[in-house]
Amino acid sequence: MSPAAPLTNAEIDYQRSITPGIANRVHFNHAGASLTPQPVIDAVGQHLALEAEIGGYESAAEASEAEQQVYASIAQLIGAKPTEIARAEHATVAWAQGFWALPMEKGQRILTVEAEYGANAVSYLRAVERHGVHVEVVPSGPDGAVDLDALDATIGPDVAMVSITHVPTNGGLVNPAVEVGRIAKAAGVPYLLDACQSVGQLNVNVDEVGCDLLSVTGRKYLRGPRGTGFLYARSSIIDRMNTDHPDHHSANWVAPDRYELLPDARRFEWWEYNHALWLGLGAAVDHALGVGIGRIEATVKARADELRAALEANDFPVFDLGTERCGIVTTNVPGIDATAAKTALTERSINTSVSSPDATLWDSERRGLTDLLRTSVHYTTTTNDIDTLIEAMTGLR
Repeated sequence: MSPAAPLTNAEIDYQRSITPGIANRVHFNHAGASLTPQPVIDAVGQHLALEAEIGGYESAAEASEAEQQVYASIAQLIGAKPTEIARAEHATVAWAQGFWALPMEKGQRILTVEAEYGANAVSYLRAVERHGVHVEVVPSGPDGAVDLDALDATIGPDVAMVSITHVPTNGGLVNPAVEVGRIAKAAGVPYLLDACQSVGQLNVNVDEVGCDLLSVTGRKYLRGPRGTGFLYARSSIIDRMNTDHPDHHSANWVAPDRYELLPDARRFEWWEYNHALWLGLGAAVDHALGVGIGRIEATVKARADELRAALEANDFPVFDLGTERCGIVTTNVPGIDATAAKTALTERSINTSVSSPDATLWDSERRGLTDLLRTSVHYTTTTNDIDTLIEAMTGLR
């Protein structure tokens, strides 16, 4: 199959025209929270209006079929079944629901990577306290991605899980998730993939990746509302997993002294949630599917390469690792603190973010990184946006 073509300038112009925030901002913070397109805004607003008009329970009943369709849309996006999708308030909840439900025994190991996200690392350390497991950080290879030979050499029957971040928060690196999946599957070890930064900008298919669990947020590259996310849980692993906090939605109360967890991924949900935001996430997923994930990926990668080249041509450092890179680009303005640079750019209506060392402490200590200015592109980013950013950064020197 030939690679997908990037979006044309006319298509990008259209996508910008239905993104209200673009009128007032040059947005380089898609890896933090992207700007939502009008269909997402409409989906959320229309349901909130319906709640106000007829009531929360009644509006939920009217939207029941549309809400079920959200599961189907997400399943289509990542190549799963609707019954393998659980809604969540955000990616941290989704990831934690999967992580803490996996069986862990004293003395077992959790294998992870150097460029792991801080929230996940804290959970690993808590699991050391709670379950007596050991955390083993697999070293990176020369390109900064996880060393597959080292992973293959250390994995074994005493490993409780392989848990990695697909795209780290502090740069454009893309870890080789498919190859990790092959190693984990061959060893019969559960595989949890944090895809918070990758789904929506990269074509991620869970069968190709081979992961058993995958966590995603709505607010980043999917361009959905904040307060949304989902967990994918492969049907073949569900019976091995027990959630610590079920309610009478995730479990059936079948006798006065007995309950039964639901047989699918819905066992990781709770009854109460924001119906408007869930519908908004569905609209965001449908919008991405309409644009085409392959074309989104091609556009994002091309624009990120253009930004890196422009930064280097103007003597700004680029800290991204990896043979394969994506839409996150980390840099700084020499001689200026990253937070100060971000603030100055915000005053010029340019949105960026700061990646601090404690967000990826193992990788930051290994590379001696301080705060980085994180700029992240999407398919709505233009060459003019990049020129505006470079001009503003140059003016800060």
